[in-house]
Amino acid sequence: MTTSLTAAVLGLLLVALPASAQEDETMIKRFCLAAFDAAMKQAGKTPPAGMGESTCDCFIQQVNQGAGLDAAKQTCTAEAIKASKS
Repeated sequence: MTTSLTAAVLGLLLVALPASAQEDETMIKRFCLAAFDAAMKQAGKTPPAGMGESTCDCFIQQVNQGAGLDAAKQTCTAEAIKASKS
């Protein structure tokens, strides 16, 4: 899944039919984890345990705080890289 396609899918989820915030976050997290796994596979990398979960939790938190999809992705990608180096 390409980055722009991932952002488009996540964007559509954010404006989907009304659902509870928890249901929205669960659905967004599933798509986020699928995109994360696909990106790692495409890069030929094996992420550290929990990296996908923490990255997607970060993404949801950033979006909930008003960040755009691209900004949230950039912020959380940078945090994941930083965390993997420590």
